[in-house]
Amino acid sequence: MSTGLILLLACGPEAPDPEPNEVEGWESRPQVDEAVLEIMDRDHVPGVAVCTLVEGRTDWCQGYGWADIETERPVTPQTAFLLASVSKLATGEAARATLEPSAVVDVGFLIGHPSGDAITHRMLATHTSGIEDNWSVLDAYYTVEGDSPVALGDFLFDYLDPSGAEYHERRNFGADPGTAYDYSNVGAALLGYAVEVETGTDFAQWCATEIFQPLGMTSTSWRLADLDEDILAMPYTGLFGDQAAGHYSFPDYPDGALRSSSQDMALFLEATADRVHEPLVSGLEPDQGWIWYRWDLGGHTVWGHDGGDFGVSTEVGLLDDGRGFVVLMNGEGGWNTLQDIEVAILEL
Repeated sequence: MSTGLILLLACGPEAPDPEPNEVEGWESRPQVDEAVLEIMDRDHVPGVAVCTLVEGRTDWCQGYGWADIETERPVTPQTAFLLASVSKLATGEAARATLEPSAVVDVGFLIGHPSGDAITHRMLATHTSGIEDNWSVLDAYYTVEGDSPVALGDFLFDYLDPSGAEYHERRNFGADPGTAYDYSNVGAALLGYAVEVETGTDFAQWCATEIFQPLGMTSTSWRLADLDEDILAMPYTGLFGDQAAGHYSFPDYPDGALRSSSQDMALFLEATADRVHEPLVSGLEPDQGWIWYRWDLGGHTVWGHDGGDFGVSTEVGLLDDGRGFVVLMNGEGGWNTLQDIEVAILEL
């Protein structure tokens, strides 16, 4: 999820200079460390966690700088960052495991697209549903310091059903379903809720028991309440990346509120590498797969996802040569920060 919302900011002390932190079990890569630290200093990023993969397996992880500036708590590969839209990869995996792609979405209330046309799970996963993000509504639902008190299903009913309190025919919906590509956070949240309805289990709990725990992702949860604050990376914003934004959330959490570590996300990449590009949407957006999408990096085709929200910027990807990367930041950085770090850690 991405927004221009201004949250409550707390100005903390000036951060000490970032450095590569002591990480047990991984070798030192001084040239990579130097390059990453230069990028962090240039773009005022307080903390970064990275992992790389070779032939589909994690081969290196490192943490740089600070998970919390005030307490000078360092980032490690186990530090849990807010993933923003990288969260959608977990939602897509849950949907892939439980839902029929071509089936019409049925969650117990009316999805009131003005066309009256049906929306399928594939449309939600490929951003072709015609559901749009109405930020005049979404911004108001951000919760500072903690999990949202509004249930996922209640929010979606209010937003999508014509009788809902937040329903706006023209602002919540766009092109007819299946006719155009339009990236949709609410569409991804609905995909997560469809999993909840299909399985009869709270979506966050289903992911925990069926995805995160089996993969050994011990620093990962949709709920802040499930994570020890001592492992959380505080999001930071401001011109110098030193203003704490708090540990916030929102009711449409399957589109962007997952917390996870670089090491956990590397495990996730290991487990999902063989199916990232299925299925493609011919004619609408050929670079968009089932949540995953592709782009070019250093002459390589990458399948992955990026994320950005208030005080965080994230990206994960799998290259065409079998390598992969995870880059998680608790700062917003600049236009090329993520790409420059990826090029540095992959030594492209």
